[in-house]
Amino acid sequence: MNAMNKQKTTHQKLSFWLKAGYGIGDIGCNIFIVTCGLFLLFFLTNIMGVEPALAGLALLIPKLWDVISDPIMGGISDVTRSRMGRRRPYLLAASIPFGIIFFILFVAPHYASGFSKALHVGLMFALGCTVFTVFNVPYSSMVAEMSDNYNERMSITSFRMIGSSIGVLFAGGLAMPLVEMGGGGEAGFRFMGIVFGAAITFFCLICFRATRTARTLPASDKMAPMGKQIKIAFRNTPFKMLIMMYVFQSLSIGVLMAGLIYYVKYVMELPETAMGIIFPVLIVTSILFIPVWVKIGVKFGKIKSYTIGLCILSIMLFSLFFTQPSQLNLFYVQIFLLGIGFSSFQLFPFSMLPDTIEFDELQSGMRREGIFSGIWSCGQKTAYSVGPSIVGFALSLSGFEADAVQPESVETGIRIVFCIFTAAMVLLSLIPFIKYDLTEEKFENIKQMIRQKREAS
Repeated sequence: MNAMNKQKTTHQKLSFWLKAGYGIGDIGCNIFIVTCGLFLLFFLTNIMGVEPALAGLALLIPKLWDVISDPIMGGISDVTRSRMGRRRPYLLAASIPFGIIFFILFVAPHYASGFSKALHVGLMFALGCTVFTVFNVPYSSMVAEMSDNYNERMSITSFRMIGSSIGVLFAGGLAMPLVEMGGGGEAGFRFMGIVFGAAITFFCLICFRATRTARTLPASDKMAPMGKQIKIAFRNTPFKMLIMMYVFQSLSIGVLMAGLIYYVKYVMELPETAMGIIFPVLIVTSILFIPVWVKIGVKFGKIKSYTIGLCILSIMLFSLFFTQPSQLNLFYVQIFLLGIGFSSFQLFPFSMLPDTIEFDELQSGMRREGIFSGIWSCGQKTAYSVGPSIVGFALSLSGFEADAVQPESVETGIRIVFCIFTAAMVLLSLIPFIKYDLTEEKFENIKQMIRQKREAS
C-alpha cells in the first residue's frame, strides 16, 4: 500500500463497499462464536452423553489460553510489516484453517469415557479458538486505522455488526435445521460442521479481498514486553471502564447463548428445532435496529444511547423469568424486544473501543490497536466461555439428566440462570460504565492535542 493511501484525510467517508466488505468478515467469526456458544454444550451433553458440569469445564479451560494468546497476537500485528499492511496477512493465513477446524470440532469421537470425549472436544475447541484469535484480533484492530472520525467509526462498526448479526442468524437459525437435514444426532452435527466450516472460510476470504484498499498505519518500531503493554493499557481509564463493563455483559450473553436452547426445550416446552424460528426473531430484530441505534447514537451520543439499550436488555431478560409455556405469543414479543436491546450491545461497545486508542496515543505516543483489541478479545471470549460452564453447573445442580424426564428443579434452575443471572450481569455492567466519559467533544479535544504533539515533534 503506497504512502499516499496511508495518508488519506482521516475524516473522509469510506466507501459503502469497503465498509460492507469489512463487515462480511464478522459473518464467519460469529458463525464460529455463536454455534459454539449455542450448541457445543448441547452437543456434549445431549449427543455425546457427557455430564453437564464436566462438559462446561471442558469448554472453559481452553479459554485460559486466550488470556495469553489474544494480547500476544495483538502485539505481533502491531509490529508486522508487509505490503498488505499490519493486519491483513493474518486474515489470509487464518481463513482456511478456521473452517477446517470448525468442522473437526463437531465430529463426535467414539471414546468409552465421558472424560475422554470432553478432553477431545476441549482440545479441538482450544485449537479453534487459537485460529479465531489469529483472524479476529487483527481484524478488530482495523477500525481504528480505517478512520479516526468519531461517527464514521460508528458507521464502520454498524457494517461490522450487521455482518456479525448475519453470522449469528446463520448460526442460530440454520444450525439445528442443518443437523436435522443431515440425519440428526452425530451425523447431523457432522453435516452442519461441513456446511458452516466452508461458509467460515468463504466469508473470511471475501473480507481479506474486500479490504485491500483500507487505510493502514505504519507498524510500531518495536513491541514492548507484554506485561508492560498490558499495564499501560489498564492505565487508560476509558478503556479500563469499557472493558470491565463489556466483560459483565459478555458473561450475560454467554449464558444467554448457551442457555437459550435449554430454556426453549425445558421451560417453554418446545422442540429444539423451534430455535430455527426463535433465534431468527431475536437476530433479525437486532439487524433491523442497528441503523436505528446509529441514528440515536449520533443524536444523543454513544453513552446515553447505550445506557437506554442496556436497560431494555436487562428488563426483557428479567421478564422472561415469569413467562409460562401457554404464553407463546408473549414469549415472541419478549424475544422481539430483547432483540432491540441486544442490537445496542452489538453496536456501541465496538464503536467505543477504537476511541480509547486515541486516549492511549496521547499518553504514550504510540499506535497500539492490536494490543487493545487483543485484551478486548481475551475478555470477550473468556466471558463467553464461562457462560456455558455456568449453565452446565446450574443444570447439574438442578438434577439434569440427558434423555430423561427432567424434575421441576431443572426448570427452576434454567429460569434462574437464564433470566435472573443474565439480567443481573447487565445491570452490574452499568457501574463501571458510569465512569466512562469519552464523549465526542472530549474525543475531538484528544485528537487536537495529538496533532499538536505531532507538529511540535
